[in-house]
Amino acid sequence: MRMEELVGHRRPTALLQRSLLNGRVSNAYLFVGEEGIGKTLAAIAFGRALVCENPDARPEHGIYEACGHCRSCLLSAAGNHPDLRVIAPEGERIRIDQMRDLRHEVSLTAFGGARRAYIIQHAEAMTEESANCILKTLEEPPPGVTLILVTESLSQLLPTILSRCQIVRFRPAAPGAIEALLVERHHVPAAHARFIASISGGRAGWAVRAAQQPAILDVRERLMHLLARLPEADPVFVFRAAEEIRDMAVALADAGTPEPSAGEAVSASGASSEDRQIRANADAVLDIARAWFRDLLVLKMASEMPLINVDRRAELEAAAERTPLPRIHEALDALSHARYYLARNANVSLALEVMMARLVVGG
Repeated sequence: MRMEELVGHRRPTALLQRSLLNGRVSNAYLFVGEEGIGKTLAAIAFGRALVCENPDARPEHGIYEACGHCRSCLLSAAGNHPDLRVIAPEGERIRIDQMRDLRHEVSLTAFGGARRAYIIQHAEAMTEESANCILKTLEEPPPGVTLILVTESLSQLLPTILSRCQIVRFRPAAPGAIEALLVERHHVPAAHARFIASISGGRAGWAVRAAQQPAILDVRERLMHLLARLPEADPVFVFRAAEEIRDMAVALADAGTPEPSAGEAVSASGASSEDRQIRANADAVLDIARAWFRDLLVLKMASEMPLINVDRRAELEAAAERTPLPRIHEALDALSHARYYLARNANVSLALEVMMARLVVGG
């Protein structure tokens, strides 16, 4: 995939292409944006352009892309390029031995050209020790090495990491652009593509997964029904609802995720365990819940911002009438805390029960 093909990210990719054209590539970038928005694909496309032997460079048009045909591009497409690697969490965390291996690797001579790129997925999953380890590389980067950290949340990274990276923000895409992506590239029927785009929150990656995985929309339907019952829920509902949300995460894990195409493959360290899949999908379920409460807040504040769950307007309006504004803020805070603890290896059932207790009874 080329940077120009990324839906809704013209501004950040133009910035990256200018840096390549001007020969002013930073030693470290931090790509930040919501889950499913396309920041990892952007990191991979940028990395491929960095290591390409015969780049498609057209300064008059502001274009600098990987050619797609040279030896480096073919290795990158197969996921075998030694100078373009992805470091992913092992289990729930990015551990210090992974960062030590990375520090050793960047000290070696490049395989092909003068540039190398290392992408650290879920950078917020670094332990304090691993973050401090990579900090030394950020402080004294070897020539030609570019580190690309990818995260959903800047607040979970050390200030010293933030200060040494160029931050590149990825924002939601327009629904029309996502609809076109689904129809033209993924051959989704127009009506279904329009519906998915309308509820995607501008996240092209999420929209593609929802189109390819019917389980995502099934879970969304179940969760919307559960959340609509919250205003009248009693304390007994807490445990039943927490278990139901965990079941939704298991359903998503059982459904699996679409395999990356050869064009999106990159060598990666770290494998996903069954527990990691359930934990990651619990986070995905909570992301749907966050969109529900975000919409409640929009309605409660009479904001002109568009709803994400446009197909649930009637239920949202009814829930907004019955839910005090402080409870909506409390719910969003509870969801944020639950996702924080899930990312740090908390017991899934316990984290969900604590969250549901706050959603139902407050505090």
